[in-house]
Amino acid sequence: MADIAFDTLPCAREIFRELDSADQRPVVYLIRGRSGTGKSTLLSVIRARLQARGIALRDHPALPTTAREVGSGDAVQSMVGARSAFGAAAGNGRRTSRIVPAADTTQARAETGRARPALIIDNAQTLSHAELENLCATVESGRYTMVIAAQPRPHDPALRKLADTVARRGRVVDLRALGVSDIAPFARELGMAVPRPVAQHIHQQTAGIRSGVVAALTAACSARLDAGIGAVDEAVAGWARAMLDNVGPDLLETMVVATTGTGLDATELAEVLGVDTAAAQDLIDRARASALVTDADLLLGPAVTPLRTVLGDRRFVAVQRRLLTARLDAGLMRDHTALQLAESGVRDQRLAEFLCAAAAKAGREAVRYYAAAAAAGADPDIIAVRWAEAAACIGDGETAMRLAEPVLVRSGVSAPELAAAVRICAAVLTRRGLVGRAAQLYSWLGSHRIGADWAVGATVLYLAGDIHTAAELSHSATQWPPTETNAHARLIATALAQTIVENETGTTAAVSALIHAAQADSGVDRFLPCTAVSIATLLCLGTGEPDRAGDAVRRATASGLRCHQLQVLQAWAAMLGGDEQAAAATVATLQPGSLDVRDQLLAHGVAVGLARRSGDHAALATAWRAVCPLFDDVEADLLTMLPIGELWLAGIRLRDERRIAPLVDASLALLRHLDQPPAWANAFHWYGVQAAIAHESPAELLPHARMLKTAAQAGDRHAAVLADAGRTWVLVLRGQVSVAQVQAAVAGLSEIGLTWDAARLASEAALAAGDSTTATALLKLARAVRSDARPQEPMVRAHAPAALLNGREPAASATAAKATAILSEREREVAELVLLGLTYREIGARLYISAKTVEHHVARIRRRIGARSRSELLSMLRAMGHGSLLV
Repeated sequence: MADIAFDTLPCAREIFRELDSADQRPVVYLIRGRSGTGKSTLLSVIRARLQARGIALRDHPALPTTAREVGSGDAVQSMVGARSAFGAAAGNGRRTSRIVPAADTTQARAETGRARPALIIDNAQTLSHAELENLCATVESGRYTMVIAAQPRPHDPALRKLADTVARRGRVVDLRALGVSDIAPFARELGMAVPRPVAQHIHQQTAGIRSGVVAALTAACSARLDAGIGAVDEAVAGWARAMLDNVGPDLLETMVVATTGTGLDATELAEVLGVDTAAAQDLIDRARASALVTDADLLLGPAVTPLRTVLGDRRFVAVQRRLLTARLDAGLMRDHTALQLAESGVRDQRLAEFLCAAAAKAGREAVRYYAAAAAAGADPDIIAVRWAEAAACIGDGETAMRLAEPVLVRSGVSAPELAAAVRICAAVLTRRGLVGRAAQLYSWLGSHRIGADWAVGATVLYLAGDIHTAAELSHSATQWPPTETNAHARLIATALAQTIVENETGTTAAVSALIHAAQADSGVDRFLPCTAVSIATLLCLGTGEPDRAGDAVRRATASGLRCHQLQVLQAWAAMLGGDEQAAAATVATLQPGSLDVRDQLLAHGVAVGLARRSGDHAALATAWRAVCPLFDDVEADLLTMLPIGELWLAGIRLRDERRIAPLVDASLALLRHLDQPPAWANAFHWYGVQAAIAHESPAELLPHARMLKTAAQAGDRHAAVLADAGRTWVLVLRGQVSVAQVQAAVAGLSEIGLTWDAARLASEAALAAGDSTTATALLKLARAVRSDARPQEPMVRAHAPAALLNGREPAASATAAKATAILSEREREVAELVLLGLTYREIGARLYISAKTVEHHVARIRRRIGARSRSELLSMLRAMGHGSLLV
C-alpha cells in the first residue's frame, strides 16, 4: 500500500529501500516540508515498515551518543533527556518533556544483544535548543537509523545546524507541493478521478498542498459532475478554516500581510506588528512553512475570507491600515497592493489619492482602480467623469452612463468637465445606434460650452443630419489650438463634412484623410462616438470601393487597433467585394455580446446579406428573425445606411417589409434633409432600385432612379454607373435585352465592386433573352463575373454563427458541404435553373432542349455529386456555389 500511496512523493521509494537495508548500515534522513505536504503521513508508513521488521522505535529526541566497548560488559556512558514527539499541537504547541536518566547501563547492555532501535521524530522544529543539540550529537554518532521530519525554518540556527549535520551523515529530502500535472496521478493513487478542468481548479485553489488537494478531491468526487467546481471551493474553504483554527494570533496577523502578495520583509513586519526583528523573522518562517502561504508569500485566495472571520474585521483592517502607513511612508506602495487594501475595506485619503493616480495609467483596469478609490474615500463626484471614461473605453456603457449623466445636472460643474460628460454620454448613445439623442445633448450644450470638443460634437450632429448646428460648433474651431489630443477628432469632423457638402472630388479627399486618420485610432485615449476606420470603411463601401475598404481595415489593424468592429467591417468589405466565403468565415468568429448595438446591426446585416446571396431561404428567414429585435433599438443615421438597405431587401424577399419600413423611411428622410449627398445616398438609392425591382413596381423605382440620374448629371461617376445599370435592368424586365447594354452595365457594376448584382443582372438578362445563343452567352458572363470575385476553389457556404441567429442554425446538408464535383457547362446551366425552381419543361424551353434531356442532365448531376434525393441535390448544389446568380 505504501508503494502505491507515495508514488507522487519524491524519493519515497528510495527511502523505503534504504530503510529495508538499515541492518547493515544505519541511514539518516531529514524530511523537510511545509505543513500539509505529507511529512507525518510518510513517517507513519516508515514506522509501520520498521515495526514489521521487528525493529524497536524510539520517538525520543536523543539516544546514547558515546559508548566504550569493554568486552561483554560494555557500558553506555550516558543517556540524555528527551520528550515525546507525539503531543505537539498541530505543529505549533510545545511537547511535554520526558527525561531519560543520564546512565542506563541496563538498557545499553540490552541493545548490544539485539538490533539498535530506530529514531523517528516528527515536528522537529518544536524541539528546544538543547534537544536539537542532542539530536545533532546522535546524528554525528552514526550508530542509529534516524528519520526526522521538520518544517523549513531558515532563520533558526539550531535547525540549520541539524540540516547541515544530516547532510554530512545522511540525506535531506524536501517535500514539494503537487504540480498541476501531479493532481490526476495523485487522485488515481487515492482511488479517485476528476476531469482535467477540475484538477486545474483544485491546484489553483490549493497551490498543490496535499492535505488541501485530498479535501478538494474528496468533495469533487462526492458531488455531481456539474457541481464539482462549487464543491471544491466549499471544501477548500473549510480546509483553510480548519488550518487557521490552529494558528496563533501573531501568525494570523502575519498572514494578513501575506494577503497582499508583495513579499514578507522582517523589517516591515516588525514595524507593522510591533515586534522585534528576531520575532518577525520567526513569524515569516512560520508563515512560509504553513499550508496557506504560497512560495510567492501570498495567502491562498480561499483562506482570505476564513482568515478575516477568525481574526475579526476590525483587527484584519487594522493590520492592513498599519501596512498601508508603512508602505506609504517608505515610498514602497505598489498599485496592486493599494487596490487590494481598498477592496478589503481600508479607508484612507492618501490611499484614495494613490489609487486615482494609479488609475490614470492602469489601462483596462482603470475602472477597478476608480471604484477602489471611491471605496477608500475619494469623492465620487470628483472622479465621476474619469471613471465614466474608463468604463466606456472597455465597453461598459451602462456604468459610463450611470456615472456621466448625473454630471449634466449637477450644479457648479466646470465647462470642460461638462463637455467631457456630454462627450461620453453622446458616444455611448451613438454606438448604441441612438445618434438622435446624442445630437440633442450637443445641441443642449451649445457652442459656448463645448470648448475643444467642438469636433466631436460636429461629428455626431453630421451623422444625425443636423448640419446647421454642426456648422455652428465648427465656427469655434479657430479658438482652439490643433493639439495632438484634438487633431484626430478635428480630422474626422472635417472629412465627414466634406462628404456631405462637397462633390465627388471632396469625397475622394475625405476618404483619403479618414484612412490616414484610421491609423491613429489605436492611439486615441479618449472615448469617441465612432472611429475613423469605421467611417472610412463604410464610405468606401458606399462609393463602390470594397477593396479599398478592406485595405483600410487591414491598415488599422496593423497600426495596433484592436476591436471586434474591425471584423464586422472586414466581413462587409468581403461580401460587397464578391467573396462571400471570406465574409462568412469572418462573421462566424464574431461574438455579438462583445459588439455595440450599432455593430450588432452591421453584423446581422452581413449574415442576412450572405443568406440572401446564397439563395438559402431557410437561412435567410433564420437570420431575419435574429435581427428583428434590433429594429426597435436603433435609429437611422449615415453609418447605418448600408445595413438598413441590405435588410430592406431581405424583408421584401421574406414578405416582412413592414418590420424594417420605419428605418427605411427614416433613412430616406435623413438623405432628403441632407440634400441627397451622393457619398451616402447613391448606395441607398441602389438598394431602392433593387427593392422596386423585387416589388415589380416601376413607380417605386422612379424616385431612386431620378436621384441617381441627378447625381450622375452633376458629375458623380458612381451614380452614373448605378443609373445606367438601373435603366438596363428595367429594360431587361420588360424583355428588351441588348447584349451590349447588359455587358456594359455588368462591367460597370463589377468595376464599383457590386459583383453579385452584376452577375444577377446578367442572369436575369439570360432568362429574358429570346434565343439560346444570347442566353448562353449571358449565363457565361454571369459566371465569369462571379468567378473573378470568388476564390478559385469551390465555395463551401459558411453560415452566420449561432450567437447571431439566436441559437438557430440554418438547415444544411453535411454531405453538401463536402461536395466538390465539377459539372459541365450545360450541367451548370441546368443546375442554375433547377435551383430557381423551374420545371423540366420550363428549363428545356429556356435552353431550347427537350424536357427528357433536362431529366437526363439532372440524373447525371445527382450521380456526380452523390445526391440521394432532390432535397439533398438542391442543398449540395447551393453549397457548391450554384444558384446565387438567379436569386
